[in-house]
Amino acid sequence: MSPRYQPLSIDSSGATTTTRSSSGGIRARSNPFYCTGCVTIFQQFYDRIAVYLPPQAEIVGYLSGGLFALGWWFFIDGVLFAQSRNAPQPIRFEDYVPGILSTLSLVIVNLIDKDTLNADDFSFSGDNVACKARAFAFVGVSMAIGAIGGALAILSLKYIVPGNTGDAFYFGIAITVQNLSIFLGSMILWFGRNSEEYSNSYPL
Repeated sequence: MSPRYQPLSIDSSGATTTTRSSSGGIRARSNPFYCTGCVTIFQQFYDRIAVYLPPQAEIVGYLSGGLFALGWWFFIDGVLFAQSRNAPQPIRFEDYVPGILSTLSLVIVNLIDKDTLNADDFSFSGDNVACKARAFAFVGVSMAIGAIGGALAILSLKYIVPGNTGDAFYFGIAITVQNLSIFLGSMILWFGRNSEEYSNSYPL
């Protein structure tokens, strides 16, 4: 027995579906999982507030810089708090390493332009430009992930496993938030700088 409805095509937007009935007629059905009115309302709302917002380049700079500053603020606050409360886990050099690696990663990753990742030798001076750019990007991202892993290791080994709670647990949270904030700020800055709107705002 043939099915009652046979799909012919699906609209690219997902809003409607064209079907053929058993009698041979064609009719369109609305997709219950697609809200055309919601998209229109959101677009109108964004168009109204976009005129009051700063350019994307400024938003990217403020947001990434704010996350970077917030991360180091949490770390410094955690160090001072631990020293003032005589925390059972003293602050040592290894506690500074993840934040330093995250900062170096931010610098390395954002020195790389998106175009150089797929560059050819004719567009840029030098040999193997794309390979070098990808290698630097790999090193930068690896440093960031390693820094986050180091912060989580410090949180686990020095604070969770010994069973520290309350005020003694605060620095472990602070160093984790520090590295996550710096990594997020680095990614926002890189993707924002390499967007088309940013290039139009700050042409070379």
